[in-house]
Amino acid sequence: MSSSESSSDNSSSSSSEVQAKKTRKRRRTKKVVKNPTYKVMIYKALCTTRSKKGLSRPAIVNYIQENWEVSKVWRHYFNRTLADLVEDECVYQTKQHFVLDEDEREEFKGKGKRKRRNTKKSKGKKKGKGKGKGKGKGKGKGKKKGKGKKKGKGKKKN
Repeated sequence: MSSSESSSDNSSSSSSEVQAKKTRKRRRTKKVVKNPTYKVMIYKALCTTRSKKGLSRPAIVNYIQENWEVSKVWRHYFNRTLADLVEDECVYQTKQHFVLDEDEREEFKGKGKRKRRNTKKSKGKKKGKGKGKGKGKGKGKGKKKGKGKKKGKGKKKN
């Protein structure tokens, strides 16, 4: 009987130790860093450059590290995002350089600017295109018709 008592004592003491260990553990609070998505980071890196060649992968990495706080394992997500952008043809890869597509660049840079420009132009008079007269036809510079006084603004007479 003494052996059964000792085993029950051991089990009760070990269970109290386990409970004590569980209560002692504290959760570490993670730092919440609000970064934009990796797609936006890559777009910003590619928009800041004015080079026609684009940016190399290390140059994009340096730009992102300088401007945002990134985690230790961020390069995996960066590489995956960059590969997806190349696959979707939003970013073109030429000789180990990455160039942002012109349409994507315009959309990313001037999201609100285009709306403002359109509203200003719509207030003024609309100018229509000429009847098939394009630039470079070889006709030299001449006077344009219709710059004088306009006739016939009065009422029509039958």
